[in-house]
Amino acid sequence: MNNFFKEKLKNRLMYCLNWKKDTELYLKYKNLTDTVNRKYYEKKPILKLFLNIYFLPINVLKFLHLLRISRDLEKNNIEISYIYNQLDKEENNYEKE
Repeated sequence: MNNFFKEKLKNRLMYCLNWKKDTELYLKYKNLTDTVNRKYYEKKPILKLFLNIYFLPINVLKFLHLLRISRDLEKNNIEISYIYNQLDKEENNYEKE
């Protein structure tokens, strides 16, 4: 493996780690917002029912978006582990020489 490719792998690894951190932060904030909404609508169940019916298509799209984010996060974790393995393998090969 040449140095150029190794540097590109390191750059990709840093990008993946940053994306993972940002995505997990987004999910925490989303959870916080959902908790606040749930507490707010506990006092107004009829309004909540009407809004849930009215916004059903949008809520379905939001749910599908959340599924996609969780899938992408899982794929990103696999990519991170693969890049670490490739870099470790290359380090071990370099030490043997």
